[in-house]
Amino acid sequence: MIGLLVVTHGDLGKSLLESIAIIAGEVKCSASVGLYHGDSPVQLREEIQGKVEALDTGEGVIVLVDFYGGTPGNEVMKLLVTHKMKVLSGVNMAMLLEIVVNREFTENLEALARTALQSGKESIQDLNEVYNNLIAKAGEEK
Repeated sequence: MIGLLVVTHGDLGKSLLESIAIIAGEVKCSASVGLYHGDSPVQLREEIQGKVEALDTGEGVIVLVDFYGGTPGNEVMKLLVTHKMKVLSGVNMAMLLEIVVNREFTENLEALARTALQSGKESIQDLNEVYNNLIAKAGEEK
C-alpha cells in the first residue's frame, strides 16, 4: 500500500487524519508530523525521514503539506533526492479522502497523486456562487 504522511504546522495534519477516519474508517499506513514554535528544521526533517522510511512498503509515499513555501514543505523537498515520494501542497479533506479511498486499489503513486491534486482543486468553491447558480437554475426550470 502507498504510504501517507501529512506534514503541517501544529496539529493540523493529525486533526485531518482523525477527521478523515470519521468518514472513511481507520487510515492504515499513515502518519502525521507537526512543526511547533521553537522546533528545529533539522529535527523536523529527521522526523519526516523516519516516518517516510517506516511508511514506505515499496510502493512509495504520498506526502501532503499544508502550504507551498512553508518549513514543512521545504524540509520534505530536501528529502526528495533520497526517498521515493510524491509531495503535494495545500492539503485539504477532499484530496486526503481521495488518497485514503483509492490507494488500496493502485500501486501507481503518480496517478494517485494526480487524482488527489485534481480532487483537491475541484473542492475549492465559492459556495455563495454555487448557491446562487442553483437558485437561478431552479427559477429557469419553472
